[in-house]
Amino acid sequence: MSEPISLVIVPVDGSPSAQAAARHASLLARLLETPLQLLHVMPLNPAELSDIPANRQAEADHDRARRQDIAAEAFARARQALDPDLTQPPAEVILEDATFIRHPDRVILEHAARQPGCLLVLGARQLSEVGKFMQGSISNEVVHRARCPVTIVHAQAGPSDASRLGQVLVPVDGSPHCLKATALAGELARRADVPVELVFCRPDGLSASAEHADDSPSDEAFQRAREALGEVPRGIEEVVSEGKRVPEAIVARARHHAEAAPMVVMGRRGLGKWQSSLLGSVSHRVIDLAPCPVTVVA
Repeated sequence: MSEPISLVIVPVDGSPSAQAAARHASLLARLLETPLQLLHVMPLNPAELSDIPANRQAEADHDRARRQDIAAEAFARARQALDPDLTQPPAEVILEDATFIRHPDRVILEHAARQPGCLLVLGARQLSEVGKFMQGSISNEVVHRARCPVTIVHAQAGPSDASRLGQVLVPVDGSPHCLKATALAGELARRADVPVELVFCRPDGLSASAEHADDSPSDEAFQRAREALGEVPRGIEEVVSEGKRVPEAIVARARHHAEAAPMVVMGRRGLGKWQSSLLGSVSHRVIDLAPCPVTVVA
């Protein structure tokens, strides 16, 4: 069973993707009836690179004042994108990245680790595969390393695209990490009063006769998922997808429901960072391709 969500955190930087993430985060906070926290990571320049001597007050540092102005603008833009039905105003938190080589993902992860029961919502940057490998992606790093659920909202999404939830899509395989994701999916479906679709992706190597047996892998996965979901008043549909690689099969179902404003909620495989980079990660591939927000549960 997944830990109940008690706080939704969204890092903001003033970008369009951060605004879309803020809108979706406020939707989730409203549905889950939890506080919303807007988070801005402010780089801290070394004193020798500042325009003032090191023994001067930080408040007199014009570079720092500029960074504070940027933070204020990021918060203002995020507030403009919030769900209009959000009842509780969000908290605003500024954290400083004091490293010379900027690692905002580390700051975000350290902050999230201090907040029990949190859910992170991030806007994804659009990088090429080479760019992700060479430069890294903050959203990919956070998804890979976070111990809390992480929702990724695509860069091309506008605030209106992230403003509703009409369908929850859950890939199932019967594994423990999948069942944790399924429990969260059930909670979201009940709160939003929307249906759930369970998707089992049949491996190419699994024979049709084995799949249609009384104890087929899909039947077992669906049964365990239903137990983890709990009651879903709007209904549960089971779909077996064949003939595609797992990420593409999941994305195909998300595209099938595109008009219904779906969200994918899935478990994360335990691959190491370099394994994910070299061998591929199902969750990262789904995040890259899906036309909707994707929530990954560790």
